[in-house]
Amino acid sequence: MTLLRIENLDIRYGQFRAVRDLSLEIGQGEVVALIGANGAGKTTLLRTLAGAHRAEAGTVHFKGENLTGLRAHERLARGLALVPEGRRLFAEMTVTENLLLGATSGRPGDWTVERVFQTFPNLVKRRHARASGLSGGEQQATAIGRALMANPDFLILDEVSLGLSPLVIDQVYRSLDGILASGTTILLVEQDLSRAMRTASRALCMLEGRIVLDRPMAATNRDEITQAYFGLTRSQRGHA
Repeated sequence: MTLLRIENLDIRYGQFRAVRDLSLEIGQGEVVALIGANGAGKTTLLRTLAGAHRAEAGTVHFKGENLTGLRAHERLARGLALVPEGRRLFAEMTVTENLLLGATSGRPGDWTVERVFQTFPNLVKRRHARASGLSGGEQQATAIGRALMANPDFLILDEVSLGLSPLVIDQVYRSLDGILASGTTILLVEQDLSRAMRTASRALCMLEGRIVLDRPMAATNRDEITQAYFGLTRSQRGHA
């Protein structure tokens, strides 16, 4: 069943056209990796889906409802949650206080503060610590936990591993295993291509604001994704 449907989406920053006539469907339960170079339009697309940026044209339907005119908190209340690039925590609030903010959407579900701590055990001893004093991995876990507290049907993760050490990235992804296996629909931006290929069931590659590759992960490979990433044909790549 289609959960998210995007039709002819155009997104601008001033005169710059960041996303160009983009159409896309994501089905319930899919884990989709969105891949592309800096400036390809990935974060702009995610922010627009979450209601943090207004589209110039096009529509966004979620669970059959047109969300195009709705603001971020209204989309969150309908089950669409974003973990933004850079985490965007409230620095002077504690871990627990940041998590509780995620529950203000009022959506029913199984996610509680204690379940977040079970999922991210590195936060247990830091529950009363201010977000400003957390490590990068603890901040990322808190940001993901805050989104989960809204009991989303669709979780958007923007640059999960950005700025984290390989060891910490491993810890974050181990904690995500249960979420990935739970049937929650996930759209994931991940700079580590190997990890994206292991984690997701479908690959989307963006180039200059457009989707240039859309394949089941099992039906593509690193070489094809790399070509799409750089906008190269096979012959061009051979002469690069």
